[in-house]
Amino acid sequence: MDLAGFIERARDKKDLSFRKLERASDLDHAYIWHLAKGSKTSPSETTLEKLSEALSLDERERAILQLLAEQPIDDALFNLMITRRDIAWDELRDVSRVSNRGDRQTTEEGWLKLIEHMRELF
Repeated sequence: MDLAGFIERARDKKDLSFRKLERASDLDHAYIWHLAKGSKTSPSETTLEKLSEALSLDERERAILQLLAEQPIDDALFNLMITRRDIAWDELRDVSRVSNRGDRQTTEEGWLKLIEHMRELF
């Protein structure tokens, strides 16, 4: 999942057109479109906050949006971030930033094992 995909997913979930999202966020619809299509990246903190409010994101979703503004997330890890609210956000964020030199996790089971491994280390 990347920032563009997440914005599109959230926009579709709320059934918001770019114009409606523009009115709700006070951001230019063309800028939102470029973010949602991936042709613009690295939005400011203010932009992320306005999008979060306009898309009615909960605390976890806001954290995911901010993380996606920094880096894309493996789809399996993204699914864990959305569905496994019992896992602390800090653990999920930390494993997303771990580089395994070509042995990166690509399944939910793999990510869960990595979270367990990191728990054992700290």
